[in-house]
Amino acid sequence: MNSDINNSSDTFYSRLIAWLLQESVPAAVPSADGQAQSHVPLGETIAADFELDQLDPLDLEDVNIAPTITNEAAQYRARVGSEDNPTRETIEQGGSTRPYNLGEMPTVQNRFQALIKRKLQLEIERHPPLFPWETEIRDYEPDFPDTVADRWVPPVRLWLPQLANLALPVSLPETILASLLNACSEAVYSRYQLGRKMVQAVENLFPGQFQLLNDQAQMVLLSSGSGRDPEPVQSLLRQLPSSPYEDATNEQKMILALLAAKEIISTLTVPISPKDSPVERQWETTVGLVMVQAEYQMQQGVPKIRVTARLPRGGSLTLRTPQASAESQRTYPGYVSVESFDLQPNQTYPLEIRFHDVEQTPLVFAIYPTM
Repeated sequence: MNSDINNSSDTFYSRLIAWLLQESVPAAVPSADGQAQSHVPLGETIAADFELDQLDPLDLEDVNIAPTITNEAAQYRARVGSEDNPTRETIEQGGSTRPYNLGEMPTVQNRFQALIKRKLQLEIERHPPLFPWETEIRDYEPDFPDTVADRWVPPVRLWLPQLANLALPVSLPETILASLLNACSEAVYSRYQLGRKMVQAVENLFPGQFQLLNDQAQMVLLSSGSGRDPEPVQSLLRQLPSSPYEDATNEQKMILALLAAKEIISTLTVPISPKDSPVERQWETTVGLVMVQAEYQMQQGVPKIRVTARLPRGGSLTLRTPQASAESQRTYPGYVSVESFDLQPNQTYPLEIRFHDVEQTPLVFAIYPTM
C-alpha cells in the first residue's frame, strides 16, 4: 500500500519536473543510432538548458542534476519525461527495479517551489497581464512626479501682497520687490534722510553706480515735492515699455526702484506727535490685512508711546527700545498692544510684527516720535 503511494508521488514529481523544463521547442528525439537529436539549430540553446545553466550548483546537487552540455541536458529531460517508466531506473543486478531517487522530500519541495516561481515569472515577462480595457501593453505616466517641485516660499513673500499696490507704471518682478522690502526694512530706522535711505535700499540692485543713483534719487525727490516740476521723471517714465520691467533701460530701472523704495519707506515710517491724532498704517499680507495705530502721549509729564495692532492670525508685536523691549502676543487673530515710556523724541524705534508658526522675516515699522 505504502509502495503504491510512493510510486504515485514519484510519478507526479517526475511529470511536474518535465513540465517545468519543457518549452515550445520540441523535445529531442532519438535517431536511428540511439543518439538524441535536437531540433534546435547549432549554436542555440533552448530555454530549459538556459535554466539549467543558471541553477545554483548546490541546488543541482540536492536534486541530483548536474549542469552539463546541451546534449546531456536534453537527454536528461527526455529521460525524465519518458512515459515508459518515469519514476524507476533499472538495476543490472538480477534485473530488478527500484524507485528513482529524488532526494529528501523537503529539499525537493523547496526546489519545486523555486522552479514553479521561476516558470511563472518567465511567463508573466513574456505575456504581461492586461487590464480589461487594454488591448496592448503600454506605459502610463506616474500619478506623482519622480521629482517634487520646490515649494519653499521665501520668508519675505508673506508681506509682498502690499507691494502689488505700488503706484508704478510698470510692475516689478517679485525678486526685485522682495529685495527692496528687505533693504527698506533695514534702512527705514536709520538716521539718514529720505533720499539717502532710498539709495541705501536700491544700491544692491545697481552695484558700483552710487553716484548715478544719488543723482536719480535727488531728481525723484524734487519731482515729487510741492511746487516742483515733475517733468524730468515723467519724461523718463513715458519711455518705459508697455510691459516688462526687463526691457527698461538702466536709468529707467533705477527710477522705478527708487520710486518703489520711496513709497515702501514712507508706508513703514510712522511719525507721531503729542499734538497730532493717532497715526494709522495698513499692510496687506498673504494671510490678511494688518492694521497698526500708534500714538504719542504725555502722561503726568512722562512721554509714552502706545501701539495697537490688529493681526489676521496669531502673532506678536514687539517695540524695541534701548532701555527695554515691550512685547505682546496672542494665539488667535485679534488685537494686541504695547506701551513704552521715557522714549526720546526725534529717535526711530523699530516695531516688529510676526506671525506664529510661519517661517518669516518680521515686518518692521519705524516709530518716529516728535515734539
